[in-house]
Amino acid sequence: MLPNFLHIGAAKCASSWLWRCLKEHPQVYVPDAPDNVNFFTVHYHRGLEWYERTYFSRYSGEPVLGEFSNSYMCYPPALERIARDLPDVRLTLTLRNPIERYYLSWAHIHLKPGKFGFDPAQGIGIPLDRVTHYHGHAFFRMWIDPGFYARHLSTIYDLFPRGNVLVTLYDDLAVDNAGYLRRYFHFLGVDTDVPISLVGEDVNPDAATASPADSIPEDLRAELRAVYAEDIARLEEMLGRDLSHWR
Repeated sequence: MLPNFLHIGAAKCASSWLWRCLKEHPQVYVPDAPDNVNFFTVHYHRGLEWYERTYFSRYSGEPVLGEFSNSYMCYPPALERIARDLPDVRLTLTLRNPIERYYLSWAHIHLKPGKFGFDPAQGIGIPLDRVTHYHGHAFFRMWIDPGFYARHLSTIYDLFPRGNVLVTLYDDLAVDNAGYLRRYFHFLGVDTDVPISLVGEDVNPDAATASPADSIPEDLRAELRAVYAEDIARLEEMLGRDLSHWR
């Protein structure tokens, strides 16, 4: 059995918390681990039979079957593969302030010494502002590009019916994660009143302790506001939401 829903991004928007919540829902099956499968980006060459065997062999008839892969949202070839192989799939996304999301992605590897081979204490690492350096284009692509949500959504809406796509905001999840889950479960078509033990808990217990608000130099923040301004304006129109607090 292949998935009938995919959570496709964005990274650093509490997807691990959401994955853990879905694992508690009796009408939903998601693989035990990892919480980011990334088949349609990294392992597509291994084939759909490998995908099904590797991640869904323990499926036991739950009405909703899916997986989480934050890379799908911003990788057009993955979206094209999904549209071809899972034409009726439902897609879910959670978006947050792209500048905060960038910082948390950077901090995830830089503030956990040794996890990915980076250790600023030993002079090994990438400066936070490298993304705006003219030789920093690879880091710009890695950390800044995922935050162009309107552009990514345009690609998604070209490939999938809008009724099959749920776009939510981390802002809402942070304020009322119980209400966020009810909306999410309703979209999946499962019981919205199932008790979930993680409701009310910190949605990012393993996040870097440094706050984006306190850690991004104002000159860099101002430049990134300019980088994202046009895309955020487009996203406001697409979602019908005021996102002026992101700008």
